[in-house]
Amino acid sequence: MEAKNANLIKKHNLRSLSLSWRVSRNESSHHQNDEEILSALQPHSNLKKLCIIDYQGLMFPYWMMDLLLPNLVEISLESCERCHQLPPLGKLRFLKVLNICRISALKYIDDTFYGDMESSFPSLEVLSVREALCLEEWTTVNGREHFPLLSSLTIKACPKLVKLPMIQSLKELHIGESNVTLLTSLIMNATVLTSLQISGFNELPDGLLQNQKQLDRLDVFSCSLKSSSDLLDNLSCLKKLDIQGCSIKSLPAGLQNLSSLKTLSLNCCDSLVSLPVNGLQGLSSLSSLQIQNCKTLASLSEGVGYLTSLQDLLINECPELTSLPRSIQHLSSLQRLRIWKCRGLISLPDEIQHLNLLSLLDIRSCSNLMSLPQGVRNLNALETLRIRGCPHLKRRCKKVRGEDWPNIAHIPSIDISNQVILYF
Repeated sequence: MEAKNANLIKKHNLRSLSLSWRVSRNESSHHQNDEEILSALQPHSNLKKLCIIDYQGLMFPYWMMDLLLPNLVEISLESCERCHQLPPLGKLRFLKVLNICRISALKYIDDTFYGDMESSFPSLEVLSVREALCLEEWTTVNGREHFPLLSSLTIKACPKLVKLPMIQSLKELHIGESNVTLLTSLIMNATVLTSLQISGFNELPDGLLQNQKQLDRLDVFSCSLKSSSDLLDNLSCLKKLDIQGCSIKSLPAGLQNLSSLKTLSLNCCDSLVSLPVNGLQGLSSLSSLQIQNCKTLASLSEGVGYLTSLQDLLINECPELTSLPRSIQHLSSLQRLRIWKCRGLISLPDEIQHLNLLSLLDIRSCSNLMSLPQGVRNLNALETLRIRGCPHLKRRCKKVRGEDWPNIAHIPSIDISNQVILYF
């Protein structure tokens, strides 16, 4: 047998091993053959990293079940769809990273998974369980400590799972397309959580984050926030907020309480019509605002003027946006202004002249933007003007002859349609 001839057990310098089967096989007739092959591919006990992909055996080989690889630091089991039981990986003293993905036959994770140690998974720091569609139960062994060092947990597409062992050391949690009961349980038991990503929930419970005052980063993807008005109420330490693909007409009211927030990103919020007029005044620390792919956004609102610490503003693919608010003049810290693919944009306000620290103005694919405001000539800190895909501006910004040339001639670097016109 070729697998046995590989003689992996003798390769004592082998540190990383990836075993992958062809996907295009007749799976029903190959499970026994896969078991024989994997059994014969036992590596040396010095192995540190093991990855098994598209294995169609019904069980894992003896050298995994008997833990003959005690030095493993990282394990990845992907698309082992017929296996119904996991090896007793909790015994691996040095295991730091465990990835389990697409094991369709797995219904239960019982006490054999932990092994017979008082403290199972003593070194595990990162755990990911994804697309375990049939997983219903994850047993906790009373009187034993599980995952004492686990800091990062990912649970994706596990719709039947409603409970996990309590993990109090958790700092980073990614959970999506799963049961809302599990979401609530994990967040309630996480006392030192600093980073949270939530995705694919039709409804988020009231008060979900009320005790997560130390949260530093929050990502909310493809969730309905219609009934989650209090989601942001108590997040006084939050520094980064990313909202993507959420059906919201307005931003959550608690946004105004995020006094520590430095980065706000809004992406693919197709129902968002405007930013709040009075909901931005509390964002005294915000330095970066990115608004992308918001198809119905027609106005940034005059509330933008409250963002006096803002240094970077990106507006990308907002076709209904026709202009920027006059209150942009109050963005006294703004250094970079980028406006891309806003075909509805017709003009920029002359108040832009008050942006005394602006060093970059980057305008791309704004085909209906007719001209630059005269106030651009007063932007003495402006180092780079970049214009691409804007036919009217291209004509008006031609060197010497263009109508807008007197307003931009002082800028050290001018790039029109990838052609550098002037550089001092």
